[in-house]
Amino acid sequence: AFDHATSFWSALIMLSCTCTLFVVAQWTTHLRAWQHALSADDVVSIITFLDIGAFLAFIPGVLYDALGCKIVGYVGALLSLGGYVCMDQLLKSDGGANVALLCFVGFVIGHGSIWLVVCALNTVTNNFEKQDRGRAVGLVMTTFGLSAGIYSSLIRVIEGTSIEPNLLGFFGISMGSISLVCVLGIAKMPPGHLLTARGARATHALGLCILALVLITLRALWTPQVHGLDVIAVVMTVLYVLVLAFQAFLVVRLFLRRGWSITFQHTMLEEASADGTAGALTAVSGEVDGSTFSEALRAVEYWLLLFVFLIGIGIGQNMVNSIGNIPGIDVATGVAIFAAGNAVGRFVPGYLSDLLFRHLDRMGFIIIATALLCVSQVVMLVSQQNPIGIYVGIFLTAAAFGSYWVLVPAVEAEWFGRLHFGKIHGLMLFLAGDGGVVALYKGLASFAESTRGPCDASSRVAGCFELKWLVCLALSGIAMLAAVAIRFQRGRVHCRESPRPHPSSMTTSLRTSVSIEAEGH
Repeated sequence: AFDHATSFWSALIMLSCTCTLFVVAQWTTHLRAWQHALSADDVVSIITFLDIGAFLAFIPGVLYDALGCKIVGYVGALLSLGGYVCMDQLLKSDGGANVALLCFVGFVIGHGSIWLVVCALNTVTNNFEKQDRGRAVGLVMTTFGLSAGIYSSLIRVIEGTSIEPNLLGFFGISMGSISLVCVLGIAKMPPGHLLTARGARATHALGLCILALVLITLRALWTPQVHGLDVIAVVMTVLYVLVLAFQAFLVVRLFLRRGWSITFQHTMLEEASADGTAGALTAVSGEVDGSTFSEALRAVEYWLLLFVFLIGIGIGQNMVNSIGNIPGIDVATGVAIFAAGNAVGRFVPGYLSDLLFRHLDRMGFIIIATALLCVSQVVMLVSQQNPIGIYVGIFLTAAAFGSYWVLVPAVEAEWFGRLHFGKIHGLMLFLAGDGGVVALYKGLASFAESTRGPCDASSRVAGCFELKWLVCLALSGIAMLAAVAIRFQRGRVHCRESPRPHPSSMTTSLRTSVSIEAEGH
């Protein structure tokens, strides 16, 4: 049973090193610090290509369904390794910055991260019982959100060392190595069984996530120094090293018990516990498992959900990609607050959607997240001259943004089953992610530049951001209407799919009730 919990923990830890969020938010500063002749538009183009690669999930989704989780994870680790190392070498070259090449390498870095996300997210979604799926997916995606804060702490510790000039190379080697080790521990559950939150030790994972969240948030508010070292960053680094050591222990233990077969073993073996049961596993509880890819595409609610997801991702990416340019705030603090809000938005809705599943379905939580997205844009619009208000708006935007990453895949698995989940969710993530980036980040930046620009001029920055927040507020309001429409559409589908009683059974029931009333008299 502990081998099956290993799969969950490996997915959890693997996403802690896919921190493209940090690279996106800090790239403007880093590229200019390296004194390359890159304009603000060049930097936007590089980030846009990274984001496009980071949401191109359909290809890894199809291969996940066809070849399993291991191949997808290995490809993601190698792409991340190669992308970061190439970016490091390009930015060190004396031949100047080749923008087209930097855009391509940015795409590779982003695309490597989505292969890792598909490997971890799809496996966890497929492995868990319906009533425990929200918290499991929420915890895995929480570490994805916390990765930026974790690596920000690592960078603060290594500042001034020999590693700093090789920052991106260090990213690539460390992330690629951690991902490869984690992939060895990831596998699907045995046919006919699912994993429970208790069997996966989800409570322990929650404790670690809360501790990391507290450290990351505390560091944004308070940075105590001892002999020039950032104390909280050092504590965060030590904690992360211990977590990685635990992952190494899990994989070594698995290797000693199963040998080289774990390298390409996509499905864990079922082993009975002492009392003859499957320990952490439970039998599949009659959940629908068979909607085809074409059936999902014909569903109206699929496309409405895609639209809501597109708006949520687009506004979230527009926010994180703009943190470095928002006037009046500290970039590092803004990144830490976004990471904290992103983490809260991922594990709180996941847990609540499990605990309140009988009273409020996950579509109801998506409506709440969309309402929060509307509020966040109002706060950003009215707080342009108030740094505290801006930080609040960043946190609320991140919380709403993070909620979609947990709730949308859980809803898809409920509606369409798990058999073709890789393709179904992969297409949605690809269209919603890349559509949101192109329309709400790149498109909105171009629109603001043409109407109120140049947006990099200090006198025009406030006007450009005011336009962006207005457009995002209007779109989030439309997304709210779409989310409510999904609720009504699912009610109609549920009524059509509910079996109607046969007339003979109704007659029998009527006779029974009449006889009971007669006996009562």
